[in-house]
Amino acid sequence: MLGARITTDNGRRFAIVARSGSYTICWQSLPASLQTIPAGSTRWHPVSVHPRCDSMTADEQAVGMCCMVRDPVERFRSSCARQNVSVEEGLARGEWDVHFWSLERMGLLQEGVQYFRFPDQLNACAEWLGLPTPVPQRNEEADAGKPVLTAEQEAAIRTAYAADIALWESLQPAT
Repeated sequence: MLGARITTDNGRRFAIVARSGSYTICWQSLPASLQTIPAGSTRWHPVSVHPRCDSMTADEQAVGMCCMVRDPVERFRSSCARQNVSVEEGLARGEWDVHFWSLERMGLLQEGVQYFRFPDQLNACAEWLGLPTPVPQRNEEADAGKPVLTAEQEAAIRTAYAADIALWESLQPAT
């Protein structure tokens, strides 16, 4: 698996997937003494101070791992806004920029990984990880900054993230 993960006190692991609730879950799992955003910081992420954050390994076990799954098209639009890049630049960054990695690229599309829909299953994810609930959603990207997609751009995104879209569509919304 590629990317970073946090391990919670119950031994379960959370894969950090950009623009899919990772900020919120990381914040919720921080010790209270570390829940302070540095003054003047606009790009700070709680993973930067998280005491239990590590890189995932190539032979990372899927059992005991979870991740948030966001509508891949919306996640891509949010990543473009956050990184201040065009749709075409975002598509070109899919191999090297973690903000644009697919779940497939990260190695998270395998049996044993527990999936939670973002944002409607944030609390279920936190409960599974043994974190306090309710979980307030944090670090949202304003719709105004997200690119409006042409039909061609959306088709290109759907092609690039086809496996992620299949997973997203297979997950049922929280009731």
